Amino acid sequence: MRKVSVLFWMAGGLAAGQSAVRTSFEVASIKVHPEPVTASADPSVRGSRMTGTASTLLDLITTAYGVKYDQISGAPGWADSVHYDLNAKAEGEEPITKEQARQMLQNLLAERFRLKLHRETKEVPVYALVVGKGGSKMKVSTADAPGNNFTRSSAVGMRMEVTHGTMEALARQLSNSAGRPVQDRTGLTGYYAYQLDWLPPARTPDPNSDTPSIFTAIQEQLGLKLEPSKGSVEMLIIDSAERPSEN
Repeated sequence: MRKVSVLFWMAGGLAAGQSAVRTSFEVASIKVHPEPVTASADPSVRGSRMTGTASTLLDLITTAYGVKYDQISGAPGWADSVHYDLNAKAEGEEPITKEQARQMLQNLLAERFRLKLHRETKEVPVYALVVGKGGSKMKVSTADAPGNNFTRSSAVGMRMEVTHGTMEALARQLSNSAGRPVQDRTGLTGYYAYQLDWLPPARTPDPNSDTPSIFTAIQEQLGLKLEPSKGSVEMLIIDSAERPSEN
């Protein structure tokens, strides 16, 4: 596991009683996930650690910058086909916040993947994720529920299993299957547990399977709906990126 720079010292030093601002992980390991990839888990934070299973560079970018897959442009061909296992820890045992985690991951991507990018805003076709007429069918997740979020591929389609997820995260994940950016307009806050089974658009349906499309699955299984709309979307334009050396 490679040791990386961990502290950012404010100009003039720290006053008594102040703590350093953590902007980078103390240690971080990134290794290529062995093939075949049968399950993946988006990078998540538990205490002072961040872990991810079979995450692509695009997965890591969406987590680091809080964007959806369709908001990323200019990625190299391997960015969505090479999978990595991430294991990183911040200094000390104090839990890191969502904002700290994103900043640390951004710095890690810049250091290990030599990632350089810039932002642009565009008005594009989107899908609005809204609550269906019958109301949400998802279960409210308890505050102490473990954050186990998995997406698996099988012979009959895709399965997403979430025990502690937000609607923002769901919209980000759906963008990859819906064919355009998905924006959360459900008005639902907090965390939810749900399971979603669907057939990807590019997958040829099995005559013996009744797995629905993503649009039907959202309505029937979650009580939500994807409605065509327009929206301003911030795009991340990748200027350059390199494959990291393992450690």
